[in-house]
Amino acid sequence: MSEEPVFEYDESVIGIEEEVGTLTVDAETVANYCELMGETNPLYTEQGFVPPSYLQRMRFSGGPDPKVKFGNTGFHAGSRMELLKPVKVGQTLTGWAQAKEVYAKTGRSGTMVFQVSRLTYRDENGDEVAHSDQLMVRRQVGE
Repeated sequence: MSEEPVFEYDESVIGIEEEVGTLTVDAETVANYCELMGETNPLYTEQGFVPPSYLQRMRFSGGPDPKVKFGNTGFHAGSRMELLKPVKVGQTLTGWAQAKEVYAKTGRSGTMVFQVSRLTYRDENGDEVAHSDQLMVRRQVGE
């Protein structure tokens, strides 16, 4: 009979969305980003649209933290960006963060606890323009 992995976290923050900041997309920063990334598409370099990957560089304050208590090490296990609407230079975006879920999986190398967080980007009208999901993993290494 297998035992469920023992881990703790603050369940009260799961699904709670919290505003974490507002940023205006400016032309100079987008131009610098395009140059740095080697972006040559005129849509982004001349027509005022923002490359979808640009949103990943926007920094906001931290959101709800489920304070996962498990293991002695953790790492970022991936990101997923979904663009819902084009973003243009001059728009002001507000970030809304939430802890989506926490779950455990046990395999050959032992148990790992996964924490999924979502950052939702909204425009001036409150319309969602993108989602960015982040996956963090915690596990026990050694004794």
